[in-house]
Amino acid sequence: MVEKLLDKRATGGNKFQVDTVKGWFRSDEEGDAEDAIREMLRNPKTPVEGYGGGARDNIRLTSIRDGLDFLEAHGYDTDKFWYLD
Repeated sequence: MVEKLLDKRATGGNKFQVDTVKGWFRSDEEGDAEDAIREMLRNPKTPVEGYGGGARDNIRLTSIRDGLDFLEAHGYDTDKFWYLD
């Protein structure tokens, strides 16, 4: 999830609706993707935050650096995101 949000540069004003994000996954994975999003929103240790309010169900990363740090802490190679530094 964080990888995909980083790739789309989902920070600041560049946010996405949950339905849009789960659509980035295969249709048989969309339910799991939404569950993962909701879990990340509840966990303050993840770099994913809700944005907006009311019926707008938007998410974004707290920052590019937070997203990269999160992936590195979980053993992901972030070299493919060289263009974000």
